[in-house]
Amino acid sequence: MIPIRITAQGCEISQDDREHADALAMRWPRFDPATMGASFVFQIEGRSCTVEAIVSRRRRQPAVARGQGQNFRGALDELDDHIKRILRRDRTKRKEFRIS
Repeated sequence: MIPIRITAQGCEISQDDREHADALAMRWPRFDPATMGASFVFQIEGRSCTVEAIVSRRRRQPAVARGQGQNFRGALDELDDHIKRILRRDRTKRKEFRIS
């Protein structure tokens, strides 16, 4: 289990959105076992909801991604796609480097 920190800037976050963020972050170590923790920042910018995640990893730069949507659920799903893509790409690069 990785530590997760959730911050709301100028908005209220429902318990369902908090639980969804927790569930997404718990899946990320499958894509990169070096994942140590995740921080979420929820914001409302105009009419769109924005969620930013910072995923800290052992001996690597943190992975940072942002998702936007009409609601926080949609923003979290977009964010999840970005973070998984980043974690997979970095892990693949490390594996290829070890092989060559």
